[in-house]
Amino acid sequence: MSVPTVASLCTALGSHLVPAAGFRAPGTEVTAVHISELLDPGAYLTGGELLLTTGLALPDDEAGVGAYVDRVRAAEVSALVLGLGPVHQTPPEVLLEACRDRGVALLLVPPATPFLTVTRAYWTAQSRSTEERLNDVVSAHRALVEAAAAPDPAASLLSRLARWLDGWAVLLDATGSVDLVHPPSLGEELRVLEAEVARLDVAGVHSSASFPVGDHVAAVFPLAVGNQVVGYLAAGSRGQLDAARRRVVLTAGALLSLDAVRRQQVESALTATRRCVAVLVDLGLVDAARRLAAASDCPAPTREVALLVVRGRDSEVLAQVVERWCPSALGVAVDRTAAWFLLPDDHGTAEELRRRLDAADSSAATVLSGLVAVENAGAVRARLQRDLAAVEPGGSVAPARATPQRVAHAVDGFVAAAGPDLRAALVAWLRHRGQWEAASAALGVHRNTLRYRVGRATELLGLDLDDPDVAAETWLALRDRGATG
Repeated sequence: MSVPTVASLCTALGSHLVPAAGFRAPGTEVTAVHISELLDPGAYLTGGELLLTTGLALPDDEAGVGAYVDRVRAAEVSALVLGLGPVHQTPPEVLLEACRDRGVALLLVPPATPFLTVTRAYWTAQSRSTEERLNDVVSAHRALVEAAAAPDPAASLLSRLARWLDGWAVLLDATGSVDLVHPPSLGEELRVLEAEVARLDVAGVHSSASFPVGDHVAAVFPLAVGNQVVGYLAAGSRGQLDAARRRVVLTAGALLSLDAVRRQQVESALTATRRCVAVLVDLGLVDAARRLAAASDCPAPTREVALLVVRGRDSEVLAQVVERWCPSALGVAVDRTAAWFLLPDDHGTAEELRRRLDAADSSAATVLSGLVAVENAGAVRARLQRDLAAVEPGGSVAPARATPQRVAHAVDGFVAAAGPDLRAALVAWLRHRGQWEAASAALGVHRNTLRYRVGRATELLGLDLDDPDVAAETWLALRDRGATG
């Protein structure tokens, strides 16, 4: 985009507009062309004008001319233009000296050239500049629309927006974590951006923010689906966005919001299937859960799993955090504030989960189990949900590893306090590795009776027998004490 400048007008007009001797045409942008014979034209100027005069009222003395040029300079004109012919055949020496001393560019229009020639040249150039700017913006919008139809719309949109801004573009999720970035070489800028977005807590579908990031100015806009913020678009440019550039960035944001709607529809179907897999496991239908997972390309339940229950401000936000922490998590929303998750045996650390939750919802409370046999997931989930009720907002309960000494002490207390029915129930359940049907058949009691007795035995022990390591230590300790029969 070429904006008319003093130099470009001199080039376009040739001999009709030339610098006076000892002056040069500056590259200053011209905001308008103004003709005035007033000795103090400042009241009619806003800055950046090309001021044309015949010098009709120009004083003859050095002091008067100096005062006039001082006023012209104070008005911040782009240049002073003297039209020769009507009053002055050549530029007065006193005017040349005053302009030279005060750093005001002095141009000349020859006697045969009317001021209208200069005015027309300016508006022609201005019209051409406006047309170029409009074409540039239209091309940018067209390029963004084409990018939205690409196989990977979000990446294509960020790439084209960054190139058009001659800067960078970043897509963040609803928690303010970076999702996609262009160019990929951004490093420290991303850390500053995440920290600033978290600090500013940009909220609401109509909000925005801007702040410096390195040698760029970052502008952040929320991406909305209805009244819900689903992410943020951050654009970095060398300077503040003007109205036209801001509209282009907003267009990119609107297209990214549409892509989010499409992705939400796909993700909703996948989320529903993952929920069904988790519920089947919770009901004890592990084989059916694995068949459904295989048919729908969902993560299949592992032989040993962990259970996680969470409570916070918004269960959807909590689910997003947990799934980023553990992509193979199978989640079930209990209500708008609580959810539980079936986790694979290689899930992340509890410390990392807490860090992510604090960034998204510091009031979130969690209870995480150790690894348990997948067949026991339902019972463990129910117990964790009861435990969650006692956890304060922002609190977390993670499994504590029982040492052999602690297990031995617990078994000693159990053997001394438990009756024969509870001891037999616990031994049978451990011998059959948590298989309720096999253990109840071996004892000759109903499965529900066995569940009750094992529950009472677990309470007396005070150990997490869903942890296979703890269960093994407990069996060895019972055997050492002759309690396994």
